[in-house]
Amino acid sequence: MNVRQLRFFCLAARDGTFSAAAREEGVTVQAVSKSIHELEEELGGALFARAGKGMALTPLGEKILEPARAAVMSFESVERAAGAGRAAERRDGLELALVSPPFSKHEFICGVISRLATHALGVKTRLSVSVGAKALAGLRAGTVDALFTIGRLRAPQCECTQIGSVSPGVFLGRGHPLRGKGTLSFADLEPYPVLWSDEVDGFNETVLVTCQRAGLSSPVVPIETSEEVVDFLESRNGFIMGVNLKALSIRPFAMMHGLDPADAPSVPVCIVTLEGSCRPEVERLRQFVCNEFSLLARTLGAASGPQKDLS
Repeated sequence: MNVRQLRFFCLAARDGTFSAAAREEGVTVQAVSKSIHELEEELGGALFARAGKGMALTPLGEKILEPARAAVMSFESVERAAGAGRAAERRDGLELALVSPPFSKHEFICGVISRLATHALGVKTRLSVSVGAKALAGLRAGTVDALFTIGRLRAPQCECTQIGSVSPGVFLGRGHPLRGKGTLSFADLEPYPVLWSDEVDGFNETVLVTCQRAGLSSPVVPIETSEEVVDFLESRNGFIMGVNLKALSIRPFAMMHGLDPADAPSVPVCIVTLEGSCRPEVERLRQFVCNEFSLLARTLGAASGPQKDLS
């Protein structure tokens, strides 16, 4: 038994569905369902029963609800105290997270942004890549000062501010039938499968989610491991949606292609902080990224250098 299971249980009991609990915690429905199932196995009985379109607590669920709430509240108070202590220890720096799976040259790109922010703010700044649930946990625990997301994030107690926007791109393997084409339309992509990651696309409104809402109808294939990604691109003619930035290409294995402007939706880039008062350094960071987003975008474009398709 752990506090994560109890937190999911309490949220599901309050909201009546696993999906509502998943949205609040920024995780997938499958993650909530799995945790509660493990909790039920440990406790020796079901905690929920179907009730119309929602769920109702079983007698066992009702019996443990208040002790579970007390345990979660106690743990959260410890988290807040620890987070405040960690924040106090690093008053001279900013810890930032780019919500994204690791990508080609991510360390270099994060280093470029870190140096720009450090120079502009006069505060040592470090940006690293982190997946959504882990990044959000760090923000709430006080070990991360702000998150950057490609696409909006809707999470309780978080403030999501758009700082700019980017254009979607299409990541294709070297043998893909569309590799030689210039810009790609949704109609071009429709016959081919697109990669879906619960850990990524189930967290915020990613490039893929935004494009699906704009009309992308390619079949979705859930992928979990790096080995599956390679097979998906090389053997299954799959593609991955991302930001149209040539720096993300991995020559000659896979290249980023532009999306037809007639189809391409604008994808917001956001800074996410906790609601309420922020450290002055975080407010200065927010102002900096809002005012200088175009500079950051140009810098990253220049950092990629000229690209040549070597396939």
